Formats: sequence, C-alpha cells, structure tokens
Amino acid sequence: MSAVKRGLAFRLSALVLTGAGVVLAAIVVTTYFLAREALLEHAEANARNKAQALVNRIESVLAPIPRVAQGLAYDLEDQGLSEESIFKRQRRFLSDNDSLYGTAVAYEPGGRIAGRTYYAPYTFRTPLGPKATFLGGENYRYHAMDWYQIPRELDRIEWSEPYYDEGGGNSLMSTCSIPFHKVENGRRVVAGVVTADVSLEWLKRLVAGTSVLETGYAYLITKSGTYVTHPSPGVAFHESIFSRAEERGDENLRSIGKDMIRGGSRFVTVTSLHTGKPGFLVYAPLPSTGWSLGVFYPRDELLASVNRLAFITAGLGGGGFVLLALLIVVISRSITRPLTRLTAAAREVAGGRLDAELPTPAARDEVRELAESFGHMQTSLRDYIRDLTQATASRERMESELRIAHDIQMGILPKIFPPFPDRSEIDLYASLTPAREVGGDFYDFFPCGDDQFCFLVGDVSGKGVPAAFYMAVAKTLIKAVAESTSYGAQRQGDIPGAPPSRRCTDPGRILTRANNDLAQDNDSCMFVTIFCAVLDMKTGELRYASAGHNPPVLLRAGGTAQYLPTRQEPVAGAMEGVTYTTDTLTLAPGDGMLLYTDGVTEAMNPAQELYGEPRLLARAERFGETEARERCESIAAEVHAFAAGAEQSDDITLLSLIYCGPEDDAN
Repeated sequence: MSAVKRGLAFRLSALVLTGAGVVLAAIVVTTYFLAREALLEHAEANARNKAQALVNRIESVLAPIPRVAQGLAYDLEDQGLSEESIFKRQRRFLSDNDSLYGTAVAYEPGGRIAGRTYYAPYTFRTPLGPKATFLGGENYRYHAMDWYQIPRELDRIEWSEPYYDEGGGNSLMSTCSIPFHKVENGRRVVAGVVTADVSLEWLKRLVAGTSVLETGYAYLITKSGTYVTHPSPGVAFHESIFSRAEERGDENLRSIGKDMIRGGSRFVTVTSLHTGKPGFLVYAPLPSTGWSLGVFYPRDELLASVNRLAFITAGLGGGGFVLLALLIVVISRSITRPLTRLTAAAREVAGGRLDAELPTPAARDEVRELAESFGHMQTSLRDYIRDLTQATASRERMESELRIAHDIQMGILPKIFPPFPDRSEIDLYASLTPAREVGGDFYDFFPCGDDQFCFLVGDVSGKGVPAAFYMAVAKTLIKAVAESTSYGAQRQGDIPGAPPSRRCTDPGRILTRANNDLAQDNDSCMFVTIFCAVLDMKTGELRYASAGHNPPVLLRAGGTAQYLPTRQEPVAGAMEGVTYTTDTLTLAPGDGMLLYTDGVTEAMNPAQELYGEPRLLARAERFGETEARERCESIAAEVHAFAAGAEQSDDITLLSLIYCGPEDDAN
C-alpha cells in the first residue's frame, strides 16, 4: 500500500520538479550567458580604450623624436653646420625634449675630415647637465652598429632594437636614426646618420605601472618581436614572443606575434604564460616605432561580477526550488491517499476476487470516476473471462484439427526417396514447404506399366484449408485417371484385331479427363495448375502436358538449362470441355527435369524483389553432375537465403528428376 502511494507521489513530484528545474536552470544559464556576453562586449571596449590610451601616452613621448632627428638632418644637408653649431643644436634639442636622452651626428668614414674614420659629435644627458663627446674608435665602431647600418642601407628613418649603449650613452635605450645626404659627383649619397636616443627606463616604468585588474599586466614588443617590457623576470630584452612560443609549442601565441609585428589590433582569447591563467589579450601598434603594446586581462577577474550574479541567481532559484518541492509533496500525497484504498481493492480483484467491494470516495472528482470505472471493469472482466474460456477451448480445438490436417496432407504425398530402389533408370527427389499449416501445392509420381513412369506437380488457387481439400481431391483424381487411362487400348481401337499393348498413359488425356471431373459442381470456382509427364524409362521418351503451370526447367547432360516450351493451355477445373495437348521430347542419359510451383519464382525479399525465373535458371545451370536430392535442397536453400527472413507468402514445391538411361546402360 505505502509502496504504491510513494511511487505515484514520487513520480508526480519528480515530473513537476524536473520541469521546474529545467526552467530554472534555463533561466540561470541564459542570464549568465547574456550577462557574460554583455560584460565581454563592455570589457573589450574598455580594454581597447585602455590599451589605446597607453599607446597614446607612449606616442606622445616617442612621436616627436623622429622630427628632432629629421630637423637636424635637414640643417646638415642645407647649411653644412660647423662642429660648434652641431653641439649647440644638440644641447638645444636636449633642453627642449625631456624624453630625449642624447643625440649624435655620425659621419661616414672621411665624410667630415679627410682620412678620419670616425667623426660623431654626441651630446647626452647627465645628472650635472648635457655633456658633449665624440663617438667612434676601435672600441666603438659605430659604422657596424644597427642604429647606423640599417637606416644607412634602407635610406629611411628607423628605430633600433633596444640595446645597452656601452661606450656611448652607457644606458638602456632605443635609437631613432635618419640618414642625411650630400651631393658627390652629381649624385646624392648618404653622408652620415643623425640619431636621437631615448632611454627605456621610463618606458619600462610606464608599462609596468599600468594597473590591469589584480593580476593583469601589459607588455611591449619591438617590430621584430623582442620584449621591451614584461612582468616575468629575465624576459625583457632577452627573449622574443616567438622564442617563447617555440619553447612552449604555442601556435596561437606565434600567430598573435605575427599579427602584432604587422601592426594588427585585436581582442583575443589566450592563456597567460606568466600567470598560467586563461584570459583576454588586447594589442595595438605604436605607429611611430612600429612596436606593439599588449594588455592581458584575466578571465576570472574580468567575469567576477557575472559569476557573482550567477551565484546569487542560482541561490535564489535553489531556495525557491526547495519550497516548491515541499509544496508538491504535500499536494501529491493529498491526491494519492484516496488512490491507495482503491489500489488495495484492485489487487483483490486481480487476485481473482471479482466480487470484491470497491471504495466510494466522498469527493466527486477523477478518483471517484476511476472507482466507478473499476466497478464497470469488474463486470466486464467476469464476462470476458467466461467468453475467453470458451474461445480458448474453440481455438485449441481448431489448432489441433489443423495439425491433424497438416499431417494428413503431408501423409498423402510420397516421402520415401529413392522411391524405386530396384530401378536405376531414374534419380528422383521432391519436397514441399507449406506457407501455412496446410496448403494447396502437391506433387506425385507412380509407375504406370512396366517401363512407364508418371510424375506431376500442381498448385491449387488460394491457400489454407479450402486449397488443401481441393489439392487432395485433385491429386487423388489425377492418379485415378492416370491409372485408368490406357494408351494401348486407344491404339487397339484404332487398329481392329490388334492385341492389347502395354499399359501407358497420355498426359493430355489425363488432364482432359481430370479437368472435366474437377469442373463439375465447382461452385467455389477453384482451379489448379498442373504439369504432368510420362517417361518411358527404356527409350527416354518424355510425353508431357501443362494445364497453365509454370514451365519446368530442362537440364541437358552437357550442363545447359532452358525452360521447356509449353502451350499455355488453360488451368484445370475452371470449365469443362478443355482438351489438353501432349508434347513429346527425348531425354538422353544424364538429362534432367526440374518442376516447381510459383512459390519458388515469386518468393520475395524484404526489398519487395522477386526471386524470379532468370535467377532460377542461372542456379540450375550450376547444378553440374549433382544428384536430384541435392538439386532440390540447393534451390530451397537459395530461395530461403534470398528471402532473408521475409515471411513466406506461398507454398514452395520442387521435384527434380534425372534420367540415367536404360537399366542395361546404367549397369
């Protein structure tokens, strides 16, 4: 009792709570993802703005630097400044630009003073004020340095990679270089390079001091990917974004590095190599230097507010879910309580007490209607059991009778093979597989004289018991007609005074007489197709006639197979007065016949394809020198394999005969 109640209450509660849980989960998940997407869009805009603001701050310092070097280069080309004027201008540049660490005018070998390899006035900033000096010498071969060589060869403004200028400014810096020219032999050639040095200490402090949530950070790379600033110790100026990507096999980082040095600007998902946290990277180029700034935002910190909102929503939803569960349990128990009493009464009815008293609930609701339905069920169940008992007995009696009918039908068919062990002229085998308990197919064979042998196959229209009765009548009638028909008597009547010859049968006369007998009083309009043949076992002469039956397969000893031509004469039993024609052919030793019904050729597989006459003929051509039994069994096996489990729709009957030749030849 309690188990039934608990089960129904549980299912009702589970159903409602599952639906409510799904709705609640959908709301929480949808809210979370919508809020996250909105926050990500907002965060991306803020990240881009913050990165761009930092780029603008750096650009405000670096952007004027090329103009300083370019102005001095123009003055050198136009005015040919003296050494004193060069130093004077350099000091003025340092006083006008606080971000400028130093500036130099580096000449080509012999470019300023004939025979002098190095000539490079250089003024740089010191704690005591600007200091002037000359660069160049065996310890400072500036012609081979990047800040000189690259802009000279490219003949354009170039920012150098960060380096420590030992022997020059003795500081960590990057140099903006621009070549200046002179006219020599009518050609404009490079005379030297003007430089403007920028110390990177302030840049490192600026980028490192950028606040990005709690554990986020910013970094700067050059146009070759070298880190200018990075929060990890030992990375800046010693590693590049590509060396770190190669070391860790990070293809995503390598792709990002390529886009950064090409001047790209994106907001992408990455995992930080510094903190190991997943997050988002926004990067933007520095137009004046070709460098690129990257800012990393940790995902968990960026989505902290969204996660907090989701936690609160889930908590509120969980509390509501618990209250809803308690309410549903109370309601479900109030519904299932009256059902438990009805369940107990129903069990008594199920146990056989069909007159058990059923409870009547006080409330006029669905439960009361259910109790009244149980009452009607009691009455109907009593009547049904009574009728079922009678119907079961009747069905068992009918099934028993059908089994007996099947045994009788199979019993009237010859089943002993070989049928004539003492006769070696023929090899014969036949089989019948009914589609139901009883069917309308049949076969028969019997001797009709010393050397005459009659064999036939028939197929009655319809199926089941009527076809079985008609089959028994047709088979018995044909055999009786065959045994009473005398070919010799016919010949004696044609030739007066001739002695009676051996008994023989004419298949055409057999079918003619059988048709007339079957057609009489045939109110059910049933009919039968028959192929009947008589074989002379001494000569191999075969006389045959067909009453609308499938043409048999003629198998010659050489292995060829063909369908035996028939005259397409009417079926037997449909109407009286039909005369059937006898045809003749001669079988050579080793020749054979295969008789069958349409249950073979019309067998159907699950794809609604027929086995068909071409497939049967092709299989017959592969018989070779097999025995009659093996031929029938191979055809039956192939038909069943073709059907592939599809229900058998018609009886399958096969009769195979092989003529072995006269007894003397066989021995």
